[in-house]
Amino acid sequence: MRWTSWRLLANKRYWYDDQFDWDGPACYELGTGGPRGGRIQPHYVGETTNEQRRIEAYARHGSHLADVIDDHLLRGWCLHYRAVSCDSKLRAKGLQDRLLSRYEYDWNIILNQRGYSTRAF
Repeated sequence: MRWTSWRLLANKRYWYDDQFDWDGPACYELGTGGPRGGRIQPHYVGETTNEQRRIEAYARHGSHLADVIDDHLLRGWCLHYRAVSCDSKLRAKGLQDRLLSRYEYDWNIILNQRGYSTRAF
């Protein structure tokens, strides 16, 4: 398992949707930090059948995390993501579930409390 480096996805004024390189199953984390990276705080873990399309969905409209992402961007944080490519959606989901059992991702918890699904579309 090898994570990509953290990549800048959005700041207050711009969504960076041109840096996606994997067109297949993946487990990914979303986090906030400064514009140059540094210490990024992971907030969300998800899995998908296609990393490129999933991250583009966040870049287009924030997807099911739009409100929480917009709130953080308005506070001056930048949104970053990193991912692990997987050979199947089942393996991506397994990695996501292991991470959820080990760490508390606050955006996953918020969505669970609101009754939203945290599965990737």
